[in-house]
Amino acid sequence: MRTRLLTLADVTDADGEVWHRLADHAAEPNVYLDPRFLLPARDRGHAADGLRLLVVEDGPEWLAALAVTTKPFAPRLPLRAATTGGPFMTWHADRHHPLLRAGREVEALGALLRGARSAGLPGLLQLQHVPLGGAVERALAVVTSADGMAVLERRREVAAFAPRSAVAVPEVPEGPGPVVDPPLAWDHMATDERRNMRRGARGLAREAGGPLELHDVTDEPGADDDFIALQAAGWKGDAGRGGAALALDPVAERWFRAVVGGFRRDKDLRVVRLAAAGVTLWTGYALRSGTAWFGFLDAYAEAHRRYSPGSVGRVASMTYLLATTDAPFFDPAFDARYATGARIFPATRTHVDLLVATGGPVAGAVLRGVPAARRLGLVPD
Repeated sequence: MRTRLLTLADVTDADGEVWHRLADHAAEPNVYLDPRFLLPARDRGHAADGLRLLVVEDGPEWLAALAVTTKPFAPRLPLRAATTGGPFMTWHADRHHPLLRAGREVEALGALLRGARSAGLPGLLQLQHVPLGGAVERALAVVTSADGMAVLERRREVAAFAPRSAVAVPEVPEGPGPVVDPPLAWDHMATDERRNMRRGARGLAREAGGPLELHDVTDEPGADDDFIALQAAGWKGDAGRGGAALALDPVAERWFRAVVGGFRRDKDLRVVRLAAAGVTLWTGYALRSGTAWFGFLDAYAEAHRRYSPGSVGRVASMTYLLATTDAPFFDPAFDARYATGARIFPATRTHVDLLVATGGPVAGAVLRGVPAARRLGLVPD
């Protein structure tokens, strides 16, 4: 095995195929480290300039991959760290955990962490959004314990999650055409939440003038154009209100089209539109990486916002995905900041940000001194 560090521009077509196989067989899928999501970032300019891919190779296959950048560890300390954050990943990726080959998680992660310094990274690594209770956490515990690597938890947060086991998935009628009065998996919701959603669904149908319909428009020509227009028509299309609609940024729009084009080509994209009487109320994009589905982008018609078309659409989409695929979970990519949205999903998952001293005496000493440095104001919380 060998560990190496690649820029996105260094990734060849052959590398891309090997990387894709790793994503397909990852112990814990992560769409944000899927090559179809990251490789189009080569054209995102400054936001992705410092992005590197740390990979572990074993013969013709990759065992692990992690996206990293480097940055100053703290403003008042002359020390740098590698981080899974950075401008592009912080803004666009809600999950940062590494791809590890299923069945070889411990050796893959061990080689990744041990080889980080020799590949050219600093001895401190900040791993953000590590999910607890899964293969990555278990492998991390084994590797850091066996190697005596110092680890410090910096923060944790709770994110919405939809494992199949927590959802009472209703049947969705099969066949061409829209699903009229689409079923909503809401048995997990508190009584008030379920009542509010039922009231919202009725209100949307009444206000739009017809029954709700769920359309799978993944392969419809013009679906992406329609979504971009819907997004721009709301507050996201107003830069003065903090909006960042794709239509406001040609570079971002090209990246979006490249991402969804790659997933669509592989039949790993679902574009679902909630409508009534010909009026689009909400449209959402979901991407499949490995065995699981992840929320990507969505937008709703602000004219109908009092009936929460976003919440109704997200639950309808989750229901549709779990009813029509065998995915073990749907990750809506919501975190604790979206309290209202998170309540509509059936479960939560805790993610932690960790600092790991991957090598060198300075890194370990600094990590052990972080609590004191925080008290002195040398290191931010």
